[in-house]
Amino acid sequence: MTRKSLAGFARKLTTIRTIRHGGVVTTLAGSGAADGEGSDARFNFPTAVAVDGTGNVYVADGLNVRKVTTVGIVTTIGGSARQHGDADGNGSQARFGGLAGVAVDGMGNIYLADRPKNRIAIGVAR
Repeated sequence: MTRKSLAGFARKLTTIRTIRHGGVVTTLAGSGAADGEGSDARFNFPTAVAVDGTGNVYVADGLNVRKVTTVGIVTTIGGSARQHGDADGNGSQARFGGLAGVAVDGMGNIYLADRPKNRIAIGVAR
């Protein structure tokens, strides 16, 4: 795949979908990066997802981490879609270089792999 075609492909990765038993595919949230509900939400570059014990989905979305509730409401809980960097902080004050992975433990801690910075970030789910 050429760089140009990969960039076009990346722009299409803007929804979070679920596949249920029997192969039923449903769009949980997104259609292109803004907080919102269902298809009104927008994602920048989702690269990884994790699900907590209550069914909330956490998305590593480029330079931020997003939470998708069980009813499809999307909020940004860390970082900022247009603010590249390397800084600790609360919520939108945190900066990431490019999130590549996300995990959630039973205590509600979120673990983020920030690939360009070679760091693991830890936060608490709200």
